[in-house]
Amino acid sequence: MKTHFYTDAIIEICNNKHLPVDVIYTELSKKYPDAWKSSIYRNVEELVKKWKLTKVIGVGKKAYFEKTKNPHAHLIDEETGEIFDIEEWSLGNCFTWNLPKNFKITDMDIKIFGKFS
Repeated sequence: MKTHFYTDAIIEICNNKHLPVDVIYTELSKKYPDAWKSSIYRNVEELVKKWKLTKVIGVGKKAYFEKTKNPHAHLIDEETGEIFDIEEWSLGNCFTWNLPKNFKITDMDIKIFGKFS
């Protein structure tokens, strides 16, 4: 099985969502009923290597995958495991950056774990 066969469908399924491979497989199976879970795992990992998907490690070290346009941070609810995006434009409201003026952020991997009270 070629690793690029399901690429477009996987990217579409993951667009602006945080999904584990099992959910990606379930959704993809609706269009491709003969798809094997191992093929989907290989395709998803290949898309991460090619920077077409982002892998987010959540509660319990579970992997979630997403396709987004902009770099952003993640707020992760420790009780429910739900992942919320903190968009780049709002990061200034959350963090005080002490970066050099000529430094432009091109990517980030910020995860904030906590609980809602």
